[in-house]
Amino acid sequence: MSAEVIRETITVQADGRTTIPEKIREHLQIKGLKAFCEVQIYGKDKALIRVMSCWAPTKRGPGKDVVKR
Repeated sequence: MSAEVIRETITVQADGRTTIPEKIREHLQIKGLKAFCEVQIYGKDKALIRVMSCWAPTKRGPGKDVVKR
């Protein structure tokens, strides 16, 4: 099984919110879902983003469907 390489630009806003491009969402099968992710920083310019879990957003409004611990 060969690994597929996808190169896309991910936007990180000033408040830390990150937008994952549609091409990556489709490949990871998380299109239309919200995802709880872990980010590990390696050196000055490398990061690993791991999708821990994903779920369908609710209709309750912004901030109401976040992960509760």
